[in-house]
Amino acid sequence: MSQPTNLTDLTYLRNLTGNETVKIAKYIRMFLTGAPISLSQMELYTLSKDWNGVKDTAHSLKPQLGYFGAKNSEQMLKEIEQIAGEQRELETLSSRITALRSQFDQISSELEVALKELGV
Repeated sequence: MSQPTNLTDLTYLRNLTGNETVKIAKYIRMFLTGAPISLSQMELYTLSKDWNGVKDTAHSLKPQLGYFGAKNSEQMLKEIEQIAGEQRELETLSSRITALRSQFDQISSELEVALKELGV
């Protein structure tokens, strides 16, 4: 059985922080604390048809995923942001956010492992 492919790549974050483990851990913890809230907000905004809320939340979460090399998830957020902003294909938002949440669960697991490996 093959190894599952990681959704994250910490190369950018390591370069950004000068590979300082304390800083890397800080970024990871901030993401693990804030991102679930942002995802829940997007789900609520979708339910209440607040498309600007969806767009703004997706926009603010997008660069955070870039820090962790989660390019596929970053692209998903870009599409969610665009759909909400243009208010087209709105019926796909809920399933896209669900798919993003699924990826986020794997990203969180990978970052938790990275945090343990950092030992800080």
